[in-house]
Amino acid sequence: MNRIIAVIVAIPVLLASMPKQASALSVVNPDVQKPQSGTLLLARRGRWIAGHWVRRNHHRVWVRGHYQY
Repeated sequence: MNRIIAVIVAIPVLLASMPKQASALSVVNPDVQKPQSGTLLLARRGRWIAGHWVRRNHHRVWVRGHYQY
């Protein structure tokens, strides 16, 4: 009975003492800069052309997707 109570008390204490991933990351690499909240991603002009197969020299070749301006 005493052993069960000791285990029930020990498990939360052990879990609370374990380091979290975020705190471990800040200790390993403290120079990581946080992204600025005011930055905006610029939208690309043009139209997205999806990847597709084309026939070249009697072979089928995959053409990657790209923006067409």
